[in-house]
Amino acid sequence: MINLMRIIEELLSSGAPEITAGSVDEVVRKLPQLRAEFASMEEVRIDLTLPLDFLSQILEDFTAGLCRDLPYHAVADITFALKYLDQDVDLIPDSLPDVGLADDAAVINRVLAKHAPILKEYAVERGFVWDDLLTI
Repeated sequence: MINLMRIIEELLSSGAPEITAGSVDEVVRKLPQLRAEFASMEEVRIDLTLPLDFLSQILEDFTAGLCRDLPYHAVADITFALKYLDQDVDLIPDSLPDVGLADDAAVINRVLAKHAPILKEYAVERGFVWDDLLTI
C-alpha cells in the first residue's frame, strides 16, 4: 500500500530546499492565475480556495517585507506547496473526480502542520480561522 503522507514528506523535503528568491517571485506573479483556476473549479470534494488564499497572502506579505519574522524555510515550503498546486502533472491527476486534489491537499496540510505555531499566529492576525484552513 502506498503511504501518501510519506511520499508528500519526501517531496517537500527534496523540493523545498531548491526554492530560491526567484522561485518565490515567480510563484507570487502566478498567484492571480492560480487563484482564478481554483475559484472556478466546480463540484470538487476538496476545496482548496481558502488555504490557497492564506498561503498566497503569506507569500505576498513576505515579498512586500510585511512578515520579516517568518523563517525562510517556511517560505520555501509554502512556495513549494503553491508550485505543486500549479503543476500539470502530480501524484494524483487533478482531473479524477473526488480524489484528484487529495495530494494537493496533503501537501498543503503538511506545510501547515510543519509550521503550525508561526502560521497559526499569522492566521489569527489576518482574520483566518485555523481549523478552516485544514483541508483533509
